Amino acid sequence: MSKPFNDEPVEQLIPKLLSKDGKTLDLRLKYIGDDGLKTVAETEALQGLEVLNLERNNIGPEGIRALADSQVIAGLTELHLERNDLGDEGTRIIAESANFSNLKYLNLWKNKVGAEGVKALAQSLYLSRLVRLDVAQNNIGDEGARAFSESLTLSDLKYLDVFGNGISEEGQELLKNAEGLGKVQDMILA
Repeated sequence: MSKPFNDEPVEQLIPKLLSKDGKTLDLRLKYIGDDGLKTVAETEALQGLEVLNLERNNIGPEGIRALADSQVIAGLTELHLERNDLGDEGTRIIAESANFSNLKYLNLWKNKVGAEGVKALAQSLYLSRLVRLDVAQNNIGDEGARAFSESLTLSDLKYLDVFGNGISEEGQELLKNAEGLGKVQDMILA
């Protein structure tokens, strides 16, 4: 695939785009793909990384698996994955990885996530510290809304965006009245 905004290898992008304190790496719109994310996951200089922006990078389950299994990057507090191709499989990989147990912010906007991916998120013991979760413009439907409404592990959420997911009025009511989501102050439904 053509890389309209990036002709540099990820090995050159990392030192250029890593913040001076080594805590933030912004690779949005660099189209690094799964292979590029594998390189990121193995780069020793990223040991103290807390914020990783991978918006629109052609990342699928294979790439996110490399990050989930990384021996280097294990302390992320923010992960931006909007406009990639994780689907349910990639979402499940995130939900099942201890590497993401410090996440407070997770953005999965427009990632082809369905109800099965949301079930994994809603049941994840590793994502219990999440404060902000964006799953807008996916396909979670009422089944995903029900999974969120029954979650016992996402009790620290203060912001939940499920806009554009085909959730009916009934599903929206489930979310609004969910006891486990009682701390949510901002819920974007429609």
